[in-house]
Amino acid sequence: MMSTLALIALVVGVGAVTFFYRYAMIGLFAGDRLPGWLHALCRHIAPASFAALTASALFIDAGAVSIALDAPKPWAALIAALVAWRSGSVLATIGAGMAALYILKLIL
Repeated sequence: MMSTLALIALVVGVGAVTFFYRYAMIGLFAGDRLPGWLHALCRHIAPASFAALTASALFIDAGAVSIALDAPKPWAALIAALVAWRSGSVLATIGAGMAALYILKLIL
């Protein structure tokens, strides 16, 4: 069990490391343009982050990877992906995905 002082020191330390990590990136590149390779690499950060968050929400259950055919979330995500691909509409994608999830939870 951590003491209150150790916990506060840990929170302050982690906050300082996080701040300097982020500030270092801004401070290093504030006056310069990003190199082409880094700019191209940065364009993939958001899709990769979204894919990681989505995959963990779809395929991790109780801390373990679970790929089951009777799980409603992956099927609802597949339906939402198809709607997104065909319609290009965010609202239609969210609506279709949520409707599919609720219906599949009742069926499966």
